[in-house]
Amino acid sequence: MHRSAQRANARFLLLLLLTLAFALAGCSDDQIDTASLDDVPDAGEDGGAERDASVPNVGGRAKLTVTGISPDSGPFSGGNTAIVRGSGFTDEAIVEVGGRMVQPRDTVRIDRNSLSIVLPAGDVGAADVTVIEGDEEATREDAYRYNPLLIEPTEGSVAGGTSVVITARGATFAAGVSVDFGDAACTDIRLITPSSLRCKTPRGAIGQVDVTVRVEGQGDIPTLVAQDAFEYIDFTSTTTGGLSGGPIEGTVNVTVVDAVRGIVLPDVFVLIGDDVSSPYQNFTDENGQVTFSDEGLVGPLTIHAALKCFERVSFVAFDARNVTIELTPLLDPTCIKPGELMPGGGRGTAGSIISGELVFPGANEFWVNGWDFVPEPRANEKRVAYVYTTRSRIDVENPDPSLSDGIARIVENESPLGERGYPYRIFARPAGLAVYAIAGLERVDTGELTPYVMGVTRDLVTAPGEELPETDIHMTLGLDRMLDVDVDEVPEPTARGPVELRVQAHVDLGGEGVIVREISGARFDMHTSLTGGGIFPFFAQPALHDELTDASYELVAGYYTTPGDQDPPLSMTRRRGVVQASEPELVADLLAIPVAVEPAEGALLSEQRILRWSIEGTRPDFFIVSLNAGASFAWQQLVPGELSESVIPDLTSIPDVGDAAPGPLVWSVRAVRMPDFVFNELKLDTMVPRLFSHLSANQYTFRR
Repeated sequence: MHRSAQRANARFLLLLLLTLAFALAGCSDDQIDTASLDDVPDAGEDGGAERDASVPNVGGRAKLTVTGISPDSGPFSGGNTAIVRGSGFTDEAIVEVGGRMVQPRDTVRIDRNSLSIVLPAGDVGAADVTVIEGDEEATREDAYRYNPLLIEPTEGSVAGGTSVVITARGATFAAGVSVDFGDAACTDIRLITPSSLRCKTPRGAIGQVDVTVRVEGQGDIPTLVAQDAFEYIDFTSTTTGGLSGGPIEGTVNVTVVDAVRGIVLPDVFVLIGDDVSSPYQNFTDENGQVTFSDEGLVGPLTIHAALKCFERVSFVAFDARNVTIELTPLLDPTCIKPGELMPGGGRGTAGSIISGELVFPGANEFWVNGWDFVPEPRANEKRVAYVYTTRSRIDVENPDPSLSDGIARIVENESPLGERGYPYRIFARPAGLAVYAIAGLERVDTGELTPYVMGVTRDLVTAPGEELPETDIHMTLGLDRMLDVDVDEVPEPTARGPVELRVQAHVDLGGEGVIVREISGARFDMHTSLTGGGIFPFFAQPALHDELTDASYELVAGYYTTPGDQDPPLSMTRRRGVVQASEPELVADLLAIPVAVEPAEGALLSEQRILRWSIEGTRPDFFIVSLNAGASFAWQQLVPGELSESVIPDLTSIPDVGDAAPGPLVWSVRAVRMPDFVFNELKLDTMVPRLFSHLSANQYTFRR
């Protein structure tokens, strides 16, 4: 099909998809707005962009060009930010990378010559970058390269020792795997799943290096190279959030940035210690920086940062000479200036379509076979199949696959026939993912499904507003295996909970996401108990071979108070790389629940403004302590795991900073463990729940 015809079809599909909204709880990255493509005006005018005399004008607007993209490479999974350079850009610009559209909401015009985008998932290799303005378009061929490896995090100290997770696309790691950062070998390599590993970076020089993965003795697996995928940074002038630079020896360098916009913040009040009479206090300069120097400055120290209309942040009892603090804007309407938008606004996002046929095995090579893997239905049963895609994470729901006239439910003898099987068509999130189907016997009266067979099609990349056709799913994976999980030593509940133990085991496909088998709200791969631990058997599992050779299980065991798995009190652990074995997988390391000591529930905050809590058993790596008093006041503190107290300084005397209004404050304490965690090398970009191996939390209310 000619490119213009393809784009016309894609535009028509996008018009339909943008009118369909779905919301994913707590995950704005996957939210689709109800905007229509017709609402986007043609970009024939400059749309408010400044004129540049050095660039030719077309119809009153600078000529549309694309000169490059920075950075010019990134992971196959997308999700990273880049700047597209060129001319003639307006607020209505549409960007395509490798022929796949960037979500409109993730395309932001910085000025007439640059656009900030969030990369979509893509095929490994070179990709064109195209900018479309109405009927005009400009392309830079092979401007961007998708790497075969996902590196997390993407930067670390020149001293080495940064713990990184490497996930591959289209490859299986083995015991002989080796990893190089530049010309030096990564150490302490540990396999997490067949397609992901963890290791510690070697020493390096400032700048970007290639990351190379090799598997010895497996000639069918190519050497995987991610170009410029990791950056070595001299943290003596750090710009990344967290702690670095080694022990304090008389100097503490502080940088404060806006966590949302990524810009430095001037005039932030910074205090070392908990007493506002401390000599170590000042405001950040125009570069968002302030330095404290004194022979008496040695670690451990505590630092606080506060700015009106932002959440306050503290690092407690740290020993690192460089501190970069990220402040998050408060969603306080009184802080929004006239003409500004509340955070979270945007142009909307679009979904994708995946279509094909469910192909059952049998004697008919070129025609439709029967559902022989599924027993004959009885009077109250039907043979039914459901089609889904993998999720990005266990706790992030996908959009409803039946949106946009999707056909996600297939019924034998009722659904139409295709060339070799049963046609399906589902609505999907744009990403690198896999599509799968589950077939079994469904009760007519209750809708309960007993699964017998499934199929998986791997290594797919979906683009916003486009359809991925001819994606057949071969139903060849019999569901006759099982996985046993043994949960022991459940934490002691508090008076408010937890009340229910929930154990989940989902097939993990690495960079393609997780198979969460949920139909009509019922999860096949989750068990609950109100009486504590024990053996939890997971039946009807596929064998981890053929299409699932490189798969494993992501196991989550949690003790929860509410059905949503989010509200404290709670305790949970997350484990990847679990495989089917003759012995049950043992889980005996759930963290205890933090308990408030001072102030007690409902009590007044003391004059010393001390928060104290306790936790039994194994200590966490660190605590996240949060205070909230409506939309106008929030404070977050990061506390090393060996401590159980912190102080909330009274900043009433600081101009334009102040204190929380008298009244109730919500106080939450989260205890966290992470692999290879070192508090004095804490990086804020790793402080996300998906990277936590253990989490327990509790919440209280006190008064000020």
